[in-house]
Amino acid sequence: MSTNKAQELTIRLRCIDLPGREFDGKSSVRLGVQKGKVVIEDCLAGVPEITFSCLLRVERNEESGKPNFLGPYAQGTPTERFIYLCWGERIADMWNGFGRAKVPLKELEWQAVEEAISTDKPIEAIIRMTDQKGGPLYASVKSDNLSWQV
Repeated sequence: MSTNKAQELTIRLRCIDLPGREFDGKSSVRLGVQKGKVVIEDCLAGVPEITFSCLLRVERNEESGKPNFLGPYAQGTPTERFIYLCWGERIADMWNGFGRAKVPLKELEWQAVEEAISTDKPIEAIIRMTDQKGGPLYASVKSDNLSWQV
């Protein structure tokens, strides 16, 4: 596979262990994924699981050998890419966000990316979305709440 040309890859975010639709005086808490500057595909957080599929372009960084993820779902700098999962409420078409979780992509190695592209299968992140206090998970998602499957 050519390593210097961007190719497409799907990252599937399987969000489990959601905290429910009520939190901190809010009664219709939703979870969505950020694409560019907009939150899309948001769903009520009172379900057992929500899955988001994010189509990204990826190319190999020739210096580090690591993947560089590109496109509207990829946030952050080339060495610290992540995807935002956003907590909020939707009133009509207006998103009223109150927190975000960063799903870091830097743990993914080029070999996993190559395998996913060659088999045309997504790389899947399984993310437990409830924090230790029972509320929505915020900030950078750590390894105790995140596992990757290729």
